[in-house]
Amino acid sequence: MQSRIHIDSGVFIEVKTMKKEAFTFVRLRRKHAEEIVFWKYPEPYGLYNLDPTTDCINELIKEDYYACLDHGGKVIGFCCVGEEARVPGGYKEGIYRDARYLDVGIGMKPALTGNGLGKTFFSQVLTFLSDTYGTKRFRLVVATFNKRAIRLYRSLGFTDEKVFYSQVKEKPATFLCMIKEM
Repeated sequence: MQSRIHIDSGVFIEVKTMKKEAFTFVRLRRKHAEEIVFWKYPEPYGLYNLDPTTDCINELIKEDYYACLDHGGKVIGFCCVGEEARVPGGYKEGIYRDARYLDVGIGMKPALTGNGLGKTFFSQVLTFLSDTYGTKRFRLVVATFNKRAIRLYRSLGFTDEKVFYSQVKEKPATFLCMIKEM
């Protein structure tokens, strides 16, 4: 099945998806950030909750963040790239040394997680980022307890690279680095 992704420049990209959803990717703006910082994930996913502060909002509206909008213009998720997608403990482990990979991070509206939309969402994110940044190599880091996300990433061709530890919100957490070449 074909669907269309619209990006800011007015360009449409045809991609194969499993569902009919077509998402629009735009630079993440203040109005999007003000919504996203109030998303609350249930435990154990609370690690992904953001702080509803001005500093956090300002962080989200940096140029390396994109909002993902549904056909009605509602925010269903976001993605970020580069340094914004990295976990601090990964530097010490040498995870980010290979500059051939684009680091990517994603977030999906909590009410939409676990409903089978992740594969469509993330595959369209990867297509958008590949076209925008001209790369076919991606790297991501995911908390090891997040088995749902790890299954999703593996189903899209990501492979496990390295497990490491990092502090998150003043608590130690275990992370898995994964890579993909399209």
